[in-house]
Amino acid sequence: MSASPTPAVGAARNLSLARKFVYAAILSLLAVGLVLGGCELVLRVAGVGYSTSFARREKLADGTLIYRENRWCTAPFFSAELVRRPQPMRLPATKPSGAFRIFVLGSSAAMGDPEASFSLARVLEKMLHHAYPEVRFEVVNAGITAVNSHVVRGIAEDCAGLQPDLFIVYEGNNEVIGPFGPSGVFAPFLRTERGVRAAVALKSTRTGQLIAATARALRPKGAGGAPVEWGGMEMFLAQRIAVDDSRLEAVRDHFRANLLAIARAGRAAGAETVVCTVATNQRTFAPFASLHRPDLGEGDLARWQQAFAAAEAAAKAGDRTSAEAAYRAALAIDDNHAELVYRLGQLALLDGRDTEARELLQRALDLDTLRFRTDSALNGAIRSLAGTEGTRIVDAAAVLAAASPHGICGDEFFYEHVHLTLRGTYELARTLLPVVAGRLAARGGVPAAASPREIGYDELRVQLGFTAYEQGMIAAEMLSRVSRPPFTGQSDHSARLELWKRRTEAAGELLGRPGALEGLKAAMDIAMAADPDDWVLARNAGMMLVARGAPADAVPRLERAVAWIDDDVDALAALATAHRDLGHAEIAEAFRERVRGLEPRHPSLGTAPLAMPGP
Repeated sequence: MSASPTPAVGAARNLSLARKFVYAAILSLLAVGLVLGGCELVLRVAGVGYSTSFARREKLADGTLIYRENRWCTAPFFSAELVRRPQPMRLPATKPSGAFRIFVLGSSAAMGDPEASFSLARVLEKMLHHAYPEVRFEVVNAGITAVNSHVVRGIAEDCAGLQPDLFIVYEGNNEVIGPFGPSGVFAPFLRTERGVRAAVALKSTRTGQLIAATARALRPKGAGGAPVEWGGMEMFLAQRIAVDDSRLEAVRDHFRANLLAIARAGRAAGAETVVCTVATNQRTFAPFASLHRPDLGEGDLARWQQAFAAAEAAAKAGDRTSAEAAYRAALAIDDNHAELVYRLGQLALLDGRDTEARELLQRALDLDTLRFRTDSALNGAIRSLAGTEGTRIVDAAAVLAAASPHGICGDEFFYEHVHLTLRGTYELARTLLPVVAGRLAARGGVPAAASPREIGYDELRVQLGFTAYEQGMIAAEMLSRVSRPPFTGQSDHSARLELWKRRTEAAGELLGRPGALEGLKAAMDIAMAADPDDWVLARNAGMMLVARGAPADAVPRLERAVAWIDDDVDALAALATAHRDLGHAEIAEAFRERVRGLEPRHPSLGTAPLAMPGP
């Protein structure tokens, strides 16, 4: 009797063609996965590409483990020439008993632009130390310029592994222009959430980074793609997006999904997430760019231009009534023009019609086609999160507006369109202080009935070392900034330029007075005496002394800063300059080499640093 085939062999022979295709596909995917996995492993071992993690572990000379920022955490989202750096941080790898750890998340407005030394994180930390001196607070500035919620989401997920107690999110200005936004400057726009997540996952791999770098290298010089030099806001001048652009709806959906993901990450780590609406300058800031409605015919456009010109002439002559009538005639023809709506808002302000002015100026912002400001729909997406578990909404936009003339935010709180002055940051931090206090009380850190003791604005300025020198440097930076597009295209540009010229000149005059240097030294010494462990104060004092011609006094302060954060490029560059001025050529060159290794394009290596007026 012959032996029958074994069941396994018989089953294999009886497989249908469809099943054979399925098994072949599975085996092919497994093979591809093994190849890609092996490639990824080889690239990581070879040191190709960058980690996207926000933090890295580091062992100090005494064996202590700490977390430091990963300077390359945004590299997958930007070209090598445009990579944005996080602010320096240093945290114990194991959170000390009783410590309260806060992460401030967002882009440049959260980070503190133009000077992160006076950021929301730093202001809030000083406030908390003043209110509860017995509690150890660790406030991390996790804001980074040019990112948006797609990147912030990953940063929050990383920070969730660092034993957080509270996330504070202040984000919304870069949703259109940041990575995966419709501007397309940094990364292609993707409509679906799955598409964005897949792209982020790919960019997080060394294989994906190598593919992207190879594609950039093979692209002909001058061809489309990401810019090769950081050009600030000028990079987006061609990216004008109308209010009815269908892509904006996807942007809002992505934004809300990212905020929910940030809140989930915080909740999983046992942290509450505070999401703030974003305040913007509306009262004293004209739109960057305007577009007519796309179906406006030539005849209607001519009539619109005639009415607008008549309105301008009447306004210049001081005839507000005729000006408004002509503007409204133009509005009846085309109500999509941001500048026109802004002009009507300004007339409403002058006539004391504050409610109407608020509506018009918000509408003007929403119509601005260079979308550098959080619009009403994005703030609406933030407010829609109210009631989400583990999430609290702080309506910062409403709070700052209520504290502003006419109930509309303006120059009293902003350097330009979105970046808060120290006064604006102080008001925002005051709004957050009771929220932090409540969370601290819930953790048993302080008695529930204890109200936080507020620090006054003038005392805060002293503790932060917000001297005339720092204010002068900010004024010089702002003067440089508003002298370039897109600011030069605004209808109120001349007034803004004149404002920063006056402030820069006033700072120069003040710093040129006899005894100014001794006064600056005394102010910084008072600030450092109040918080001897504040390395930022030591660095800023040293940089000021170098710039003011006192290198011998600067060196010990800068060395103190570098002992705490050994790779802060600005501190190292200042040390190089100080030693050069002292005649220590070899030491100066050694510090320059360290700077060159960290930031080959740092201004101190070839470009003259921003100069302050006065001696």
